[in-house]
Amino acid sequence: MILTKIQEAAHHYPHNIAVQVKMGERYQQYTYQDLIGQITSVARALSEKGISAGDRVALLSENRPEWMIAYLAVVSFGAVIVPLDAQLMEKEVALLVASSEAAAIFVSAACRQKLPKNYSGTVISFDPGEGHLFSEILKTHSNSALSSAPSEGVFAALLYTSGTTGDPKGVMLSQGNLASNADSINRLDLFSHRDNLLCLLPLHHTYAAMGCMLLPLSVGATVTILNSLKGPDIISCMRETGVTALIGVPQLFAGLRRAIIDEMQRKPAVIRALATLFLRINGLIRNATGINIGKSLFGTVHAKFGRGFRLFTSGGARLDPEVYSDMADLGFLILEGYGLTETSPVCTFNPLTKQKAGSIGVPIHNVEVRIANPDENGQGELIVQGPNVMLGYYKKPQETAEVLRNGWFQTGDLGYRDREGYFFITGRSKEMIVLPTGKKIFPEELEKFYKQIPAVKEICLIQGDRGLEAAVVPDFEYLRKKNLSNSRETIALEIEDLAKDLPPYKHITGLKIFKDPLPVTRLGKLRRSMVKDLYQKDGGSAETTAPESDNDFQNDAVAKKLFLCLEPFSAKKKIMPGDNLELDLGLDSLSRVELVVNLEKSFGINLPDSFGSEIFTVKDTVLKLKEHMSTGPAKTSARTPVSWAEILSQDLTEEITTAVTLEPGPLWNAVRYALRIVLTCIFRGYNRLSVRGKENLPEQGPYIIAPNHLSLADAPAVIAGISWNLASQTFFLGATEYFGGPVSSRIARALHVIPVDMDARLYGAMQLSAYVLRKNKILCVFPEGSRSRDGSIKEFKKGVGIIAKELKLPVVPVAIQGTYEMLPTGKKFPWPARVTVTFGKPLYPGDLDYDGIVKALYGDVVRMLGKDA
Repeated sequence: MILTKIQEAAHHYPHNIAVQVKMGERYQQYTYQDLIGQITSVARALSEKGISAGDRVALLSENRPEWMIAYLAVVSFGAVIVPLDAQLMEKEVALLVASSEAAAIFVSAACRQKLPKNYSGTVISFDPGEGHLFSEILKTHSNSALSSAPSEGVFAALLYTSGTTGDPKGVMLSQGNLASNADSINRLDLFSHRDNLLCLLPLHHTYAAMGCMLLPLSVGATVTILNSLKGPDIISCMRETGVTALIGVPQLFAGLRRAIIDEMQRKPAVIRALATLFLRINGLIRNATGINIGKSLFGTVHAKFGRGFRLFTSGGARLDPEVYSDMADLGFLILEGYGLTETSPVCTFNPLTKQKAGSIGVPIHNVEVRIANPDENGQGELIVQGPNVMLGYYKKPQETAEVLRNGWFQTGDLGYRDREGYFFITGRSKEMIVLPTGKKIFPEELEKFYKQIPAVKEICLIQGDRGLEAAVVPDFEYLRKKNLSNSRETIALEIEDLAKDLPPYKHITGLKIFKDPLPVTRLGKLRRSMVKDLYQKDGGSAETTAPESDNDFQNDAVAKKLFLCLEPFSAKKKIMPGDNLELDLGLDSLSRVELVVNLEKSFGINLPDSFGSEIFTVKDTVLKLKEHMSTGPAKTSARTPVSWAEILSQDLTEEITTAVTLEPGPLWNAVRYALRIVLTCIFRGYNRLSVRGKENLPEQGPYIIAPNHLSLADAPAVIAGISWNLASQTFFLGATEYFGGPVSSRIARALHVIPVDMDARLYGAMQLSAYVLRKNKILCVFPEGSRSRDGSIKEFKKGVGIIAKELKLPVVPVAIQGTYEMLPTGKKFPWPARVTVTFGKPLYPGDLDYDGIVKALYGDVVRMLGKDA
């Protein structure tokens, strides 16, 4: 029955190219006449080898014309095709072959080694090797005739969904399921015998099999197979063969959109401005009239896809509305549909005449879609009824009964229907996160929100012990360009900033950073259960064996010396070239400072202060070292670890000392005195400032003041809370973001603010802090490193412990309350909140180590906050 339409197409267009694939520099082509002849030959051969109707036949291969021929031959006489993912592991292949009880297997050379060693069925190989050779079968049965078509209800295809486990679930589709779905989609008039569809998706997936094989072959169109996802290869193939349509997944279209926009951004400013203007104009016209003039406005972009290209279709996952809108504004026709393996697969599609951004469209012919048990907002589970709905799950009656109720398939997808009958998906019922408070979160929606952060490349939200938690893969290229070496802290702060206006239950309470891509299906969907398993381990990535190239790298003289320098900083036993300094070796910003100093001494070279923020992996470090060594001869010296005592006692360069003015002069002293009076009046009058424990402050430096950090108002609150005698001696560390400009840096020097870049200039900041203290001044340091985004106290960093220990100076713990309510992150004007500043008794380092000092200091501040909580 599936072949009936294909036979009709072959009758009308016998010499049309049915399928072609690029082999080296040429295309291997099959006409419709060739296709039907080879399908019948293979079907006859299978019958003679004892394969009969109802027997399962597996198909394990990359995309190729033989794949299609084998698939269609199996179903043509009533046997059952079992398409397997060519990227499955050997263990998974064995599991599925056993589960399906496959009597025969078609296999390619690339997948041959994955076959079960004890498999006793018939093996037919597409390439020379063991088993029956596909090409020989074609010769032997070249004059065969196709048998009569099986009936609608005959079991045709057994499809195992992604995420196979020890108890695989196979979807059973009938001849009628597949034929009806192809017929329903053809009524949309998407394709004709004049079209050439580019097949990039793996054909084992139902979406690809329908869109790139059953559908186009039933109308006499050409299918062009390309086994490459490289942009230049795709564009070249499209232009060489005259591709008119491309069936893809959201991930592909997001990549195309990004490539087009990035290319525009590289153009001169005038062209960029015109392109932006044209996009907006076409968007307005398209939304108001439905007319799209983008192809005329962006002719050079369209020319790259070939003269005849006219259509994209998207499925397999939700298409980002912004991707759709941008592609549409560029003049591309992109149609989004929706379906599942269990529905053969298509249920809904956006019509050619009217598409909606973010919508999965309207139900296709002969298929009914409803929203079951809608809530007050009209949102509920999508259920589907029609001839496209599966027979059931293979040998799993209980699981079948759970999803097939009174003829309706329960999709598990949540969504709503608008007034015009268009459906929208909001999430999966199984993926919906229900917090202990009863609040419901749809992770896809929130993930899209958090992906606005430039440093976030991938994110997956899960329900953890602390509430909503996130597995994140950073955009290391972005971090590298910005000289941000501490990916976790950078991303955590940006997440907190972005979420400040969200309700509290949507805030991320736990975060783990991964350096490798998160697991996804072949169509780009997150495998959430696998991500959760990884998250519940330690994060990061698994140990891997070094490839030969890395082993050669390890024998490099510079690399060997670097490995010796890294050993004291990491607990990892075997350091690999691909190791990330932060995620694999555990180096924080301070450890990088120590490492850089050790590298200078070990290699006998001078490295810039920014070196520590420019290196992300061990291999990066080796290459950067070689760059600096090439500028002059490197001294040979043994590895000699340098202590923080040595680092902080080194003579400072003139560049570093000019960042601070110890005695600003009478004029600036007067300005600072007046500023303190103003701040005192504001805090005492407007914010009812209360100061406690002033008697705990020594009257003369050197010592360190260490408050918790809630707001930009914290430093002014400290100044307003102490005497002028102490304020005139006190210096503050301030971020270069606020005090690093040509004018602001001069003001900073006069106001006793030391600009620091905690990523690129931490080395100098630590030395400058020690310099100020050695001049008997007072240094105010915020040990958290950055402001709190939610008003809670965060972990203290050990920098303050290092300075206190090495200089043998006391640290005064300070508890600040009220400044978060007064001036929270994102607010420009203060509110009249009550502010309290409490000074604790000085903490003397004594025998405590760095971590011990910081832990004791943190405990003191927490206790003082608790007294007034």
